[in-house]
Amino acid sequence: MNKWDEDTIQLAQKLNKRLKIDHIDWHKLKGKKINRSAELISAALCQLLIAGNEEDAINYLEESIKWLKEINKDKPCPSKHSSF
Repeated sequence: MNKWDEDTIQLAQKLNKRLKIDHIDWHKLKGKKINRSAELISAALCQLLIAGNEEDAINYLEESIKWLKEINKDKPCPSKHSSF
């Protein structure tokens, strides 16, 4: 695991906090490929810098690419009357 200085870790965390889609904006941004991809890339960076977790970082980056290539698409929320 690489050791990063505290300023670098704080910058990654700050970026992640800014790009994370919170519950207030979820329905507005959940289908926007740029927002979803940026959120995942930021999460990958945090996994790499803070936890040294290469596997999770790769998974986040692969999901990000799927959003950018429009392989991943937003699925509508199930209706209240759904049997699921």
